[in-house]
Amino acid sequence: MRAIPMSQILHVLLSPVVGVFANEIWKPIKRHSSYCLKPNTSVGRLAKATTYLKDAKDTIEEKIQLGELQSKRLTEQAQRWIDSARSAVDESYMINNKYEGRKIHFFGCSWNCFFNYRIGKAAAKTKSDAEELNKIVPRDGSIFSLLPPVGRELPLPPNIVGQTEYKDKIVGDIKQGCTMSFIGICGMGGAGKTTLLKQLNNVFSGAAEAHEFDHVIYVEVGQQQHLSTVQHNIAAQLGLALGHDESSISRSASIYNFLKERRFLLLIDDLWQMLDLVNVGVPQGSTQVGPRNRQMVIITTRLQHVCHGMQAHAHVIMLQRLKSDQAWSLFEVNAGCDKLTNSNSQIKGYAKSIVEKCGGLPLALKIVGQAMASKRSEHEWEHTVMLLQQSQFHKVPDAGSDLYHVLYVSYDQLPDERTKQCFLFVVLTSHDCVYVPYTIDIWMSHGLIGDDGDVRNSYLRGHSVLGCLKRACLLEEHPRGESYVRMHDIVRDVALWIVATQQGDGPNKNWLVRHCGEEVEPQEWSSSIERISLRNKSDVAIPDARSCAAHLLLTLVLDRNLRICKVPTGLFTSTPSLTHLSLPRTSIQQLPSDIGALVNLQYLNLSETPLQLIPVELQFLKSLRYLYLGYTDQLKTIPDGTISALSLLRVLDMYKSGPFPEEKTRAYIEELESLAFLQFLGFTVTDCESLHRIFNLPLRFLDIQGVEGLRRLHMSPTLVSKTRARQLDTLALYGIESLESLLIGETDMDSDWYFKILDELRLKNLQNLKSIVWKGVVPHLCLPLLRTLQIEGCHSIRTITWIKQLPCLEEVYVVDCYSVLELASTDDDEGPLSCAATAPFPRLKVLGLSVLMNLHNICDDTLSFPCLQRLVVYECCMLEKLPTRLLKEESAPLILGKNDWWQKLGWDDNSVKSILFPFFRELPAYFQGSMAETYSALHT
Repeated sequence: MRAIPMSQILHVLLSPVVGVFANEIWKPIKRHSSYCLKPNTSVGRLAKATTYLKDAKDTIEEKIQLGELQSKRLTEQAQRWIDSARSAVDESYMINNKYEGRKIHFFGCSWNCFFNYRIGKAAAKTKSDAEELNKIVPRDGSIFSLLPPVGRELPLPPNIVGQTEYKDKIVGDIKQGCTMSFIGICGMGGAGKTTLLKQLNNVFSGAAEAHEFDHVIYVEVGQQQHLSTVQHNIAAQLGLALGHDESSISRSASIYNFLKERRFLLLIDDLWQMLDLVNVGVPQGSTQVGPRNRQMVIITTRLQHVCHGMQAHAHVIMLQRLKSDQAWSLFEVNAGCDKLTNSNSQIKGYAKSIVEKCGGLPLALKIVGQAMASKRSEHEWEHTVMLLQQSQFHKVPDAGSDLYHVLYVSYDQLPDERTKQCFLFVVLTSHDCVYVPYTIDIWMSHGLIGDDGDVRNSYLRGHSVLGCLKRACLLEEHPRGESYVRMHDIVRDVALWIVATQQGDGPNKNWLVRHCGEEVEPQEWSSSIERISLRNKSDVAIPDARSCAAHLLLTLVLDRNLRICKVPTGLFTSTPSLTHLSLPRTSIQQLPSDIGALVNLQYLNLSETPLQLIPVELQFLKSLRYLYLGYTDQLKTIPDGTISALSLLRVLDMYKSGPFPEEKTRAYIEELESLAFLQFLGFTVTDCESLHRIFNLPLRFLDIQGVEGLRRLHMSPTLVSKTRARQLDTLALYGIESLESLLIGETDMDSDWYFKILDELRLKNLQNLKSIVWKGVVPHLCLPLLRTLQIEGCHSIRTITWIKQLPCLEEVYVVDCYSVLELASTDDDEGPLSCAATAPFPRLKVLGLSVLMNLHNICDDTLSFPCLQRLVVYECCMLEKLPTRLLKEESAPLILGKNDWWQKLGWDDNSVKSILFPFFRELPAYFQGSMAETYSALHT
């Protein structure tokens, strides 16, 4: 065995010792010695590192100044870096100044070793900090955060006159940092309070003013003031999800905790009584008012005492009527009569008289001006002046009584008597949120439209009438969309005044209309009353026959009165003239047998009631044309022969009614087949035979529920004719456990077979449904107008890629579907699909994903959501990433979910998370992810 050299042994033994000495002893000694002996080297290196850092800081600060001009907000990450950079630069300057000011001794050196050591060590540490900051200089994409919209801009009339002074005063005061936290805007009805408030909303919601407030909230209240409604409106604009069953205190706490440290401008329109903002949840009593913590409330009201009660008495702005030149300008631009008045002195004189009678009231000038827009002859203008001069509005006990006779002109200028009647009958509905189909039903049931018996044409005529009323400014667009309109409070008052004061024995002589909080006395159910509408009231009670002998009563509307549990026996006997009876959303379980006395009844609505039994006497209603029994899921049976006895029925809605035993369903279908005038049917089927037969009828709403043994449902021309397919509006499949596939279309069929107006598709509790297969047809052509898709409890579906092709899809809800892996992929595994004519999801506004335990991905990163406004994600534990293109150039949707899910999300770029964070809202603790809760969270 060869001996190991001593040098090698010594190397092995001493290497660790030398290493420890060099690294742990010598290097620290050398470093600390350099602090003392060579401070100039440390300070020089610091200066070099600081120069690079300062250049980077100055560049970013220039970008910040430019970004602030464009109303962008600095990210927290960028702000922290800038603060650290400034601190490092300042520290560097301080060290350098101390070093330059040291005492110099022989040979140009300082012999104060302790001073040199401190300077050298401080310089080395600050240099290290500067170098670290130089490594993490923020990139362009992470300097600014993308903010949720401060507020929503609201539409304004095209020509606003006389409000610039008011607007500039308020805006100027706010920008100059005024100390007031309340402003009251007061004026008579139609003076322009709402228009002014909307202008203020748009000023501070716009990009140029994004730094004034974090949130701008616009709330309409009106005469029927409800705390919960105000709270939900505020929460909706803040992106907060409030439960409808939550207490007002809980809702108040949610709003308060969100707003207490934020700058906000709350605009409250049309207050008729004092509103306790503390109960609402609006932070009050801030002792520090300034640009950084500004919290302001601006209200509008007709009543000065409301301003005083709302603490705005020191800052009340009274809107005055327009000056004569302003009034003329506003009238002229709405009437479009400048050329006419310039060329015809007589018409100009009449126009001046009309403007004078309008009294400088903007709403009156606008409405009358538009009514006169089509008038060209002197006689028409003279007639209008005569109407204004002959009216007796001084008798109306209202501060805005002058407006009544002005607005009457707009009513009087409607094209025909039928349109005028339609306008007046709108007051039987809820004026602040008028549901268009319901309003058209009222018109049809009263014979105002639809004389030819064609329901489809009647609906088209109804929409035409609505358009006429909107153009006359008697109805307005509603924020909820095309299915709703609204009527201004003043216009409603005028309509009721017309009804109350119309002379003679016409159809509008005696009406009783009370909604929400408006009181009604039992004696008002008098024998001479002709129309009664008591909607959405908590205290309404139907008097018995002895107290209500209303032999002339034609219309009785009692919608949304849950305290009404029954109809007193004998009431219908005492109201034999009744033609329209509306009782939806009441608590009525059974109708009295004297319903058979209503031989003139043409319209009966019992939808969404706990109705259990229908009396056999319903057969005697031989004049009945419209019968609504939708969503009466406790209804057990309809007496045999009742449906066929109602031979004049045009509309019968039994959607989600029952369900009934199979033999009963088949018997009802047989009776339906005998109705010669039936044009509109909603129905629920529970067996295969009924399913095949029901498509021979004019279906609009179809619910296919619990059909046993149905493994494949083939929606094709064989089952659904071309005509019937084009009539279907809503299709629901529910609780069919055996169903494995839904096949739509067939090979070699006509290209014009499609569901022309299908608006809503619901798939619920179809546990074995694996796929929807398209055969010989493509989704975007087959379902061109599908707007809503709901899928719930379908545990075998893995993907629904086909939905991305639907051009009008606005709402998608996927709830409690365990097997869904991906919402929409680029791999189409559900049959050959042709490319859609438009980009994917062109109109999708809300997307609800709840209890999808295996959902890994929403879609690939090539798909975008240009119109998405809200996204709910709940109990989707495998979803670890959101689509990259969810983030749009200037905005992003509100994202509602649980905080732990949000924190676990992965991001390709961490800056995206900080950009999206302002759009995130945590779902409340009580949220359980049901379809109803998901829908509510997406629509609050």
